Amino acid sequence: MASSERSLIPIDLIEETFCRIPIEYLTKFKLACKQWYALLKDKRFIYKYLDLVQERFIRIDDGMVQIINPENGARSSSPIPDVFHNVAEISAMVHCDGLILCRCKDTRSRTYKLSVWNPFLNRIKWIEPMDFYSSNDFYGIGYNNVVSRDEYKVLRIFDGQPEDGSEIAVSYQPKIQLYDFKYNSWRLVNDTTLDWSIDPPCKGVSVKGNMYWVAHWNNRPEIFIQSFDFSTETFKLVSNLPFRCGVLDTAALSSFRGDKLSLLYQHEEATKIEVWITNKLSDEVVSWTKYLNVTSPELPTLHTDEDLAHPSYFIGKNDNIMVWCEEEIEDETNDDVCVSVYKISKDGIVKKQVDVGLCDLRNDGRAFVCGYVYLPSLVPVPE
Repeated sequence: MASSERSLIPIDLIEETFCRIPIEYLTKFKLACKQWYALLKDKRFIYKYLDLVQERFIRIDDGMVQIINPENGARSSSPIPDVFHNVAEISAMVHCDGLILCRCKDTRSRTYKLSVWNPFLNRIKWIEPMDFYSSNDFYGIGYNNVVSRDEYKVLRIFDGQPEDGSEIAVSYQPKIQLYDFKYNSWRLVNDTTLDWSIDPPCKGVSVKGNMYWVAHWNNRPEIFIQSFDFSTETFKLVSNLPFRCGVLDTAALSSFRGDKLSLLYQHEEATKIEVWITNKLSDEVVSWTKYLNVTSPELPTLHTDEDLAHPSYFIGKNDNIMVWCEEEIEDETNDDVCVSVYKISKDGIVKKQVDVGLCDLRNDGRAFVCGYVYLPSLVPVPE
């Protein structure tokens, strides 16, 4: 069928069949005929398929891209793309629709760079700064959900306190910048005063085109969920956290069922894990409901030390908690940590799905977050 113009199979049936095929095999059908190629490039189908894709975990470690399907334990490992070879570390990633916004540190110039990357399609676009990037930046990626899902934008929050102490950095005031792929340019968002800060372990969650972070007031102890709406270009306090979070406790944010947030909480004693979920984020008032309350002496401690990377998680099939975390090794003379993926059932049954291996704590390029939740997709990198 390689030279055929059209398939004899009805296009509706082909589309429904394609929706059931794992994405790793789907692109092989592009060469079958022009009709199938056009379907796999069609924006409507791309986003329909994306909404059906199962979450994965992605991690960059020691020059390799690791992608894991925690439901079945399948994993792939491939070299980091050539264009990243001069990058010492990818220190932060933010995901939206299979596109990953990466903050990178250049090995030669010691400056920071920003790129958007689709790991599945192996496509990358570098984004030039309005002025410069900093390790203190926070980023978001989303779209105007009133206009079009494929018109992506990047948000940059700069707190005005770079680590290098340079003259340009010292005189730099906190600013909010927006990058529009459609126009390939940055612009300032005016009239925005921030009296809050994002919690550093939280790199943000993109849901329905908007960004969400765990944040805290600059002069008060309360912790809450902060959002940025790309359609109105405004920040909004979504809700307070439904629990008190101690210094040694673990709180991790994720999306839930496409249009909600979930929040995992583990007390430092580590015998219990709670998962809270919101109602729909489009509702006028957003509140939390305790969804899972798992108690077991077998639960892993998800974050035991400030030197360890923070965990990532999502709620999988049958309400299983899928979590990727680092664990200390009992040998005190060993500087390595064990990186593992666990499946935790709502009944407290714990199963180690994948033993990813060891990671050296002495490596300065280690990720601050253990891994990231990721959806492999056919969404093209914006030009």
